[in-house]
Amino acid sequence: MSPNHVPALSRRSLLAIGAGLAAAPFLPSTTASAAGWSSAGTDPTAFGSTITGLPGDPTAVVLGSPGFAVHGDGVGDDTAAVQAAVDEASRRGIANKLGDILGGARDFPHGDGGGVVLVPEGTYRLSAPINVWDSVRIVGYGTSRPVFVLGASTPGYATGTPRDVFSFRRRPVGGPVTYANNDTFGSGLVNLDIRIEPGNPDTFAVRFAGAQLCILQDLDIHVGEGHTGIDHNANLIQRVRVFGGEIGFHAYAASAGWQTTLLDCRFEGQRRMSVRLFNDAKLVVVRTVFAGAPRAIESAVDQWQHLYLQDSHFQDIGDVAVVLNESSSIPGAENELIRGSNQLTVLNCTAAGTRDLLLLAQTGSRTRARSTPARIKELTYGLRVERALTDQERRRDGVYADVVGTAGTAWTQRILRTDVPDLPPVSSWVNVADVAASLGRTIGAGADDLEVFQAAVDRYDTVYVPIGQYLLGDTLRLRRTSNLIGLHPRQTWLRAVDGHPNFSDPDAPRALVETPRGGRNIVVGLGLDTAEQTPGAANVLWQSADGSYLADITTQFIKWHPEDVTSGDPGYTYRGRHKYNVWVRGGGGTIANVWAAAGWSDNGLFVERTDEPARVYEVSVEHHETREVVLRGVSGWQFLGLQTEDHIYGWRSQAVEIVSSSDLLFANSVFFRVATVLGPYPYAVSVQDSERIQLRGNRGYRDKTPEFTQWGAGVIDHDTGRIVPEIEFAFVEIAG
Repeated sequence: MSPNHVPALSRRSLLAIGAGLAAAPFLPSTTASAAGWSSAGTDPTAFGSTITGLPGDPTAVVLGSPGFAVHGDGVGDDTAAVQAAVDEASRRGIANKLGDILGGARDFPHGDGGGVVLVPEGTYRLSAPINVWDSVRIVGYGTSRPVFVLGASTPGYATGTPRDVFSFRRRPVGGPVTYANNDTFGSGLVNLDIRIEPGNPDTFAVRFAGAQLCILQDLDIHVGEGHTGIDHNANLIQRVRVFGGEIGFHAYAASAGWQTTLLDCRFEGQRRMSVRLFNDAKLVVVRTVFAGAPRAIESAVDQWQHLYLQDSHFQDIGDVAVVLNESSSIPGAENELIRGSNQLTVLNCTAAGTRDLLLLAQTGSRTRARSTPARIKELTYGLRVERALTDQERRRDGVYADVVGTAGTAWTQRILRTDVPDLPPVSSWVNVADVAASLGRTIGAGADDLEVFQAAVDRYDTVYVPIGQYLLGDTLRLRRTSNLIGLHPRQTWLRAVDGHPNFSDPDAPRALVETPRGGRNIVVGLGLDTAEQTPGAANVLWQSADGSYLADITTQFIKWHPEDVTSGDPGYTYRGRHKYNVWVRGGGGTIANVWAAAGWSDNGLFVERTDEPARVYEVSVEHHETREVVLRGVSGWQFLGLQTEDHIYGWRSQAVEIVSSSDLLFANSVFFRVATVLGPYPYAVSVQDSERIQLRGNRGYRDKTPEFTQWGAGVIDHDTGRIVPEIEFAFVEIAG
């Protein structure tokens, strides 16, 4: 039996993988050390309930409320009640249209649905898959997280065919039901646990997929004798621990080919491997532990990977930490773009009880640590361009390793320490609707709600915004300690009053939400919409300091288009002009899972005049006419999993412009050009008067209409005209 053996499953992709790996050598199963990483007392991250009480939200469906009665004891079957709650949340979303992103385009009728199901602390036994419809989030609450249990030897989970417990699905009104795809936005499982009891060998705990804003967050998945913890992937997997199973995470390219970020995750005790990579999964792995498995990460045969790991740890990995295919063995490798697409970066990681770090499957070549424990300062596979854009430019290909035997437990704990602040306890949240009631007002009814929102953030540190659409006639200004919290960015909108004179001057932009210099603000779970006739509006002006948190945010979905185009995809009937979409001035902190797609803005993500450190995870900037990401006078920022995208008419859209900036990192970037784009662009990234910039892992290749969909060069020096012509590489260093 191969180390990658899976049962004879019916899902076509799994069969293909199993067949492709039949020749791999046998590896004995490995179990975690007696204590296990999770219980050894060495983990600096606290895993537990992050939503500690019931948020007040009349539009959310509360499991256990009238019409959705449950046993909640782990004995009675709660499957029907849970599915009914998800169905009702989706129905409410269809009714309020807040999650309707496609707007009737692409042959989908209006109404994608979406909503929130709130699940109280308890144990809920399931006996069949729960379909998580598009844009529905199931959110647990309580001092302990609710637990969903697949009971022992549940019928249907031992037939040789994979079967999910939670299935992310796409169900447009009047359209076919499919697994979630590139038209799925905002779905999620948040703050709950899943346990697979014995006798269910073909169980996949979560079948995860989606295009933007989809999350698995704050989960413990105990797979036990089951097969896989997470199958397929979407955007952000955060603070998720997977215990046991054949495979912890079976990763594919997310819809429609974007990266997936694993942030502060743990995989422990898998029988074969922690993570299995199929068709260019593009994983960005940060502060994640792999423990007690034969192999931590392995690519399927014939597949290339853009794989990036930073600040992570390998503990007691029996055979090898990472298995990749040798680049020249990949089908189509005679094309240098395909060869260049096979990339690995391991940066500032540690290993204990793990000697072999990288195996190239076809040659058997292994990269080993000289001792254990070890610190992996840097390990790359693929093209390296050092001192790029200078006379000293140097290229090398293959394996590069800088591994030293100096890392102990204290070092590992330090690199695993999270930069994501905890949410305040729900007991401290003040509902903005309650503030409105205290003022004798209602909100979300079509009038200007700014006065109520401003009163709420002026009086209280943490303000909760329930599902709805709220109009703002001017900027909502947060204090240094203000937090603004929603649970679903596709269902909870702050929108400019259209045509309001406060948003009329494009030379003096005003943001819908503004944070102060030096703030330690938390702003999460909201949609921002600058409306149409508001040329002086921006979605957010972020000035907060390191230690702040902007996450799970979307802007309105609008594509720029020329004047002679009147309709088509979503947003094409809209016309307007804004200077900024997401605007950062003097700010930093942690920014995660943000979708900036207000295409009529001149700048998608505009960052200026800041040396506040920032880590930007899984951020997508799309559909702007000329510039997606612009950095001017920026120092100390890391972009991990940045994705940009033009569209059919947006062929003039440059991915990244860097001016007078320094000490920047771009990791596993995807600079995407759609197959239908109507023209070429000469370069993806331009650099001017800047230094100490690293681009580690890059995706700029597409095999459709290559004269348009492939960038003319990866990087250009704006002043000298020198270029890095390669668009697929593991490392480009711009020393300045």
